[in-house]
Amino acid sequence: MMSFGSFARVNRFLSREELSTDEFYQLYYESSGLPKDQVIEVLNFLAIELHIPAALLRPTDRFTEELEPKGLFFENAFDGLIMELDIRVREQGLTQIPDIKNIDEYIRCTIEHRAKE
Repeated sequence: MMSFGSFARVNRFLSREELSTDEFYQLYYESSGLPKDQVIEVLNFLAIELHIPAALLRPTDRFTEELEPKGLFFENAFDGLIMELDIRVREQGLTQIPDIKNIDEYIRCTIEHRAKE
């Protein structure tokens, strides 16, 4: 169930053209060398956590701007995302996660730390 804050956040993206996950990968990550299945998996995870359809997300969406929760009910999905990444980083013996500003950095960092497992 979406709260008012979720609807307010999703409304910011409604004017965007929807992209399939294949289109998202082709446009933004095909030349990166990152595995397509992993990019799509992280994108879908972000969509679920942020309550925004994956088709509307872009790598440049910033957690403190476009994705910032606004509205009556404060949701901090980003805390959950960082907690997930923090668990991965700590499993590798590191003590601090990198500063993550946008979806691209989250995707790259998540996949990088998966590769080290």
